[in-house]
Amino acid sequence: MFINVDIGAEDSVMDQLSKVPEVSAVFFVYGPYDLVAKIASDDAERLRAIIRDKIRKIPGVRSTTTLIVAKALQRAGPPY
Repeated sequence: MFINVDIGAEDSVMDQLSKVPEVSAVFFVYGPYDLVAKIASDDAERLRAIIRDKIRKIPGVRSTTTLIVAKALQRAGPPY
């Protein structure tokens, strides 16, 4: 998920995201988005609930863009 936050809210939003059990990683990035979060969910309805009820309600979150992985190849090592 790509996340835009209020100016200066990056650290506090990252801290709050790290407390959401379904969020496995959070990254501060440069570019059109401020943060990237990796979220695990069993199905689309559960993902919707996580985004709606947990992530978008974090103070400082301005907007989100969600991408759903269709296929993944992952090397051993860090989860990114």
